[in-house]
Amino acid sequence: MGHGQAAIFDLGRQNKYACKFPGDQCESNPGPYLQPQAVYHQTSWFVTYTNLQVARTPLFSRQKEQKQQEKERDTKEMSSHSSIQEACFNVCCSSPFSSHSMTQEQEEEELEFSVIAPGGSFLTRDIKFTSQESLPPLRTSFYDLITAFPDYLQTNQADHIRSTEYQNLSCSSRHVLLSHTSQQQPLFSYSQFRQLSGLNNSLFTLSCTQASSGEEMLSLAREESQFQTRMRKRIMSFMNLEESEYDMILTQDRSSAFKTVAELYCFRTNPNLLTVYNYEDEAVEGMIRISEKKGVKPKSAEFSWPSTELVSEKLKRTILRSKRRRDKRGLFVFPLQSLVTGASYSYSWMSLAQENQWHVLLDTSALGSKDMDTLGLSLFRPDFLICSFTEVLGHDDDLTGFGCLFVKKSSSQALSEASEGITDPANLTVVKAEQSWITKNDETTLEDHNKASTSATEIEEDDKAIIEFRGLDHADSLGLILITRRLKSLTLWLVRALTCLKHPGSHQTETPLVKICGPRKRPDRGASVSFNVFDWQGEKVDPLMVERLAEREKVGLRCAYLQKIGSVRNKKRRDGQSMSLRVSVVSVRLGFMTNFDDVFRVWGFVSRFLDADFVEKEKWRKKALETKKTNKQMTGVIV
Repeated sequence: MGHGQAAIFDLGRQNKYACKFPGDQCESNPGPYLQPQAVYHQTSWFVTYTNLQVARTPLFSRQKEQKQQEKERDTKEMSSHSSIQEACFNVCCSSPFSSHSMTQEQEEEELEFSVIAPGGSFLTRDIKFTSQESLPPLRTSFYDLITAFPDYLQTNQADHIRSTEYQNLSCSSRHVLLSHTSQQQPLFSYSQFRQLSGLNNSLFTLSCTQASSGEEMLSLAREESQFQTRMRKRIMSFMNLEESEYDMILTQDRSSAFKTVAELYCFRTNPNLLTVYNYEDEAVEGMIRISEKKGVKPKSAEFSWPSTELVSEKLKRTILRSKRRRDKRGLFVFPLQSLVTGASYSYSWMSLAQENQWHVLLDTSALGSKDMDTLGLSLFRPDFLICSFTEVLGHDDDLTGFGCLFVKKSSSQALSEASEGITDPANLTVVKAEQSWITKNDETTLEDHNKASTSATEIEEDDKAIIEFRGLDHADSLGLILITRRLKSLTLWLVRALTCLKHPGSHQTETPLVKICGPRKRPDRGASVSFNVFDWQGEKVDPLMVERLAEREKVGLRCAYLQKIGSVRNKKRRDGQSMSLRVSVVSVRLGFMTNFDDVFRVWGFVSRFLDADFVEKEKWRKKALETKKTNKQMTGVIV
């Protein structure tokens, strides 16, 4: 498409898009080099492309004024029924689809539409897609995204970084950058890693050293190589933590960090463990098992269904209970956000726990790349903090990764468990990091390195070679506001797109294909979405089958299990037992390098379940494989 050419979209009353791109034959994602500026005027879209810049033409000004006049006139005429307002990230606007009589379920559904900017989006309450073939194409859907969320256009810097530094995430790799597993921030970019290591080696190596106490672990952690010192300084700067306030201990992974705290925390004087997780987490379960061996009776927060919100009153009573016995406080494990459902929790829970003499462990696994820059985390400094990092984002090989345990220096006495109280000494392992790409004799000059790589810069400072941690630099360059804006737009568009999928039927109301599990209101949702898929008879499709089919298509959907879920009926129980309702769901996680193509492919994959034969064929295939495996085993026994 040439500079200044426009693509015109006619929006009919049936929400059908007719589009034509003059001289443009590209069928892939618009990408970072073609950024549209879309202006809605009566029944047409005018989209102008320029290289990484949004063109503002005189037509834009006239149409904007005309649109504002029409909007004011329509608002006066419809003031008795509804108000049409622009969407904002603070959710201060009412829904343009509000009515006088709605059920509670309808009110919750309206909240999803209140964040959609009016003016041409097909994501309306009445739209439905009953087959994969009925879905609009990628480009039409992209223009719908920027119609509903115009601020998404301001995040094209992320697209540019992805195309130039993370080529392994391109469409040619055909792998969607989505996962419900722990959020791991990359230290290096793929381009940097490829040029330094040649895809054969890790950029650094990890070695393990055994410790016998918390004091020894902290002492070993402070014995750093030059590379580890630089890495620690860069990570703490990225996490917005002061070096004078926290010590950093490298562990083998996130689970190891949780086990370390569980082994060293002095549960003898602080015999309480309170966790706030609405999903089953292997790392947290490991901590709970260790505490139980020490005689602790762990407690957990409870959550409502299907919003998965905290049952606040019970959690508050549990936290305040320790105030009566000042010497019987404990460990409060808090994630701020659910990694599976995206439900967010208030910072005030950390403050309440600290005021009541709890030690607070903050799990940052579900937080976005720059969420540590928020004001709340700068005010409420936890006693312990756990995060994890990986070498390169989205690489198929098993590259080096590690966990980080940050210990507040003023709270280090809490990790004073005696040696006889350690359940497994192997859990007390300190990891050391050494740079592995340095040339022979560990001497690399700037000239030698430039011959090997022009991507990763290295300079001489006090006779020490310094390498860029470009993965962290990219997140810093994007910043908290841009990353949050981008993830909010993609997440909310995906939620609405999934709920528009309906099974065809002769009845007035079609059976929904997808039911969202988690918060529906905009400020309460993070960059994770959990849902379940249902067939045309209303029967739930096994999330494990959905995961297996998604893996075959290289789409990052995963099966997860929600826990501690209560219901209205269960709230009346007075036997004191904790709720143990367990629900399997399909979960998807968006990251700071996720783009619209990733989200669109997820939508397209889920829409395949509208075909009744899609699931049946998989069931028959699974049954055939199991029969073949059984016959093979029987044949082996006979032989």
